[in-house]
Amino acid sequence: MRPTVQLVSLSGALLVLAIVVAFVSSLQMVFLLLAALFGFVVLLDIILLSLQGEVAFRRDLPSRFALKQETEVPYVLQNHGKVPLRLRFFDGLPEECSYQSLPFILPKLAPRQHVQSSYRVTFLHRGDLRIAPSYLEVRSLLGLWWRSRRVGEEAIAKVYPNYVPALNYGLLATADRAELMGIVKPRNRGMSKEFHQLRDYNEADSVSQVDWKATSRFNRLITREYQEERDQTILLVPDCSIRTRAIDGELPILDHLLNAAILLSYIALGQGDKVGVLSFGGEDRYLSPVKGAHGMSRILDHLYNYQPTRSYGDYAELTTRILRMQTKRCLVVVLTNLRTEDQFGSLGALQLLTKQHLVLLASVRETAVERALSEELETVKDASRYLGALAYEEDIEKLVVEARGRGFSAVHESLNNFPIALANQFLDLRNSGRF
Repeated sequence: MRPTVQLVSLSGALLVLAIVVAFVSSLQMVFLLLAALFGFVVLLDIILLSLQGEVAFRRDLPSRFALKQETEVPYVLQNHGKVPLRLRFFDGLPEECSYQSLPFILPKLAPRQHVQSSYRVTFLHRGDLRIAPSYLEVRSLLGLWWRSRRVGEEAIAKVYPNYVPALNYGLLATADRAELMGIVKPRNRGMSKEFHQLRDYNEADSVSQVDWKATSRFNRLITREYQEERDQTILLVPDCSIRTRAIDGELPILDHLLNAAILLSYIALGQGDKVGVLSFGGEDRYLSPVKGAHGMSRILDHLYNYQPTRSYGDYAELTTRILRMQTKRCLVVVLTNLRTEDQFGSLGALQLLTKQHLVLLASVRETAVERALSEELETVKDASRYLGALAYEEDIEKLVVEARGRGFSAVHESLNNFPIALANQFLDLRNSGRF
């Protein structure tokens, strides 16, 4: 319980009057009467405040929040008492968020009545974020005191990666306009095709597609129609080590990798493939390959609370885990942030996978490196930064070339282009028949 501004103001006025009485003794009786009345009113307001009824609170949290996407959270406040209440409400939100429409101030809540309202929140970190019980302040009937209490229960906000790009891709692909995103669907080639159905021949069909047995049976040209081979397996390996801990564009690099992984999962599941996830460089976690309509939900539930660690990833240990868990040939997509030290042993360890699996090494180019290479050189410090970034980028490019020479498929792109470049590379591999 704490005093309101009105109580502080009245106390100040009484103090001023006491100072005046010290010089004008004839006002002493008036001061005593006012002081007694003031004390009586203050005590009466405390008693009345203690008799006010309880306030019930209920919030309806969405099952998922998207990172840095504003979301509305509705809630209900109900007055269980027999007198009107004046109150002020603030939810127990964590520091890792921004919000609107809080605190909520209600001049009057009638007895046995409730009020429905909402606030909008934007979470700035991904994962499980704790929302503490809410803060509620009820004002006394005479307006001299605030009574503070905690209402409601603790809750966990599940903040997922921003999967809006994957949804946008789905909408575009439905309208056969995926090329608007820069995703190129290559023509089928190799052996990544399986028989789908027989149909009547049309002028656009190749003669090699004609089924001559069916043609002789129906006495008209019949064509074999093929579709992309389904039920391939993709194993996503997001790097959660210290190399993806750096902040780039207000988010850890790992968050950018996860966004690309979600887009890739959406595309693969849409083609009937299976997608699994294996963590690397931190806590050991594994999601066995899933497919079908509910596969995307399971992948999101598995990936949303991945966090970068201070550990150093052991590629030899990763290779051992993959060979033990995944016996069937698959596409292993290692999502990472390549460093110059990776040339010492890392690629050699991963190369052991190429005897059984196809490996796609996908690395992001940090914004700081791109900025250093594009800025105008005005000072010696600028030139030094440029040369350092140039040498670093050349080393990474050599590493990418070396990876390709070892039999890997490799992508090294800027953050903005990374998801689309990874999707294009996957589609190219998917249609080449290499896995």
